[in-house]
Formats: sequence, C-alpha cells, structure tokens
Amino acid sequence: SPGQILFCTLNTHKVDMQKLLGGQIGLEDFIFAHVRGETKEVEVTKTEDALGLTITDNGAGYAFIKVNPPPWGCHGAGGSPGDSIVGCRHYEVARMLRELPRAQPFTLRLVQPKKAF
Repeated sequence: SPGQILFCTLNTHKVDMQKLLGGQIGLEDFIFAHVRGETKEVEVTKTEDALGLTITDNGAGYAFIKVNPPPWGCHGAGGSPGDSIVGCRHYEVARMLRELPRAQPFTLRLVQPKKAF
C-alpha cells in the first residue's frame, strides 16, 4: 500500500541515496519502491548545536536520515511522548531537531527499509 513506501529509487533495486527518485524520469527508467521494514527506537543526547545528520523526505510526509548502511525512515522525534514528524518535510524535521535543547535526551523512532529475501 502507498503508506508502506518509504522512498523510491530510479533504475536500481539497491538502497542507493544517489539514485533517489527525483523529477527526471524517462520512458525506459524503472522505479523501485522501498517499503517499511524493521522499527527501532534510539535515544539521542544532543551535545552540539548540529547533529550532523542529512535529512530528506519522500514528498509524501515521511522524512528519512541518509546514512550508510541504508537509510532509516524517521517516524518520530521529540523530547516528549507523542511528538511526531510524520507528515513533515525534511526542512521542518531539521528545524525541530535544531530547536531541541542541548543535553536533553530525546528519542528517534526509526524504520529501516525492508530487506529483500
């Protein structure tokens, strides 16, 4: 279902952040959808003004953190229970993370793309 798609890549089934689907699609291109897989929560303590993360979004309300190994979809962030970033664009998520106070722990609820077989 569309709600399960984290992001799409163009012409590769691999999770490759350089091949994210953008505005350029040709008639001979293939689109691969990467869907929700394992979920985990990570507690983070912000010690600097910037966290050093690269955040992007799929244009449909799911932000994700670009890392290697594969990216993790970021489905919640905040210092209090119930804070959610679902429905936010990447720049809104970056602003929320930037505004979190230093030395206060917060939890990221992350979803990794499902691994094939």
